[in-house]
Amino acid sequence: MPHFITDRCIGCTICAKKCPVDCIAGENKALHVIDPEICIDCGVCESYCPVEAISNDLGQIVPKVNQQKKRPIARVIEELCTGCEFCVAACPFDCLDMDWEHHAKDGAFYPVARMTEEKEKDCVGCRLCEEVCIKSAIVVSWPSGHEAPTFFPVTQTIENVTSA
Repeated sequence: MPHFITDRCIGCTICAKKCPVDCIAGENKALHVIDPEICIDCGVCESYCPVEAISNDLGQIVPKVNQQKKRPIARVIEELCTGCEFCVAACPFDCLDMDWEHHAKDGAFYPVARMTEEKEKDCVGCRLCEEVCIKSAIVVSWPSGHEAPTFFPVTQTIENVTSA
């Protein structure tokens, strides 16, 4: 079930700009709408909404996260990264790139994904990079160490998702 924008929306367009899959539409200063066919329930829109007008897939309004330092961010586990570049292709904000120098000292010829400090501010924690990583080399986590929300409600198990 996708997120939903309530009538508290002031049409500031922040949610539409931050949405990693461009599923939010609306005019400036008018109520915006989320396309349920495209929404991946990543929760990015609700954490940026300045008036807390977006409910999550459980019908709850999640408070705005005021500081970038308190938002979830993708981290690369370099030891697991094989340089496939799936994460780089998946990131809608170009936060990740490949570091070709990382393994050069070891004589290896493959890069690892990385996120530079200047690109960290652009990461919205949508988990697209984490989802496509075939080696589990990317983890999106909250700065306090808590995991970012999943695409499915916590009560929904993998068995329920695959049998649906």
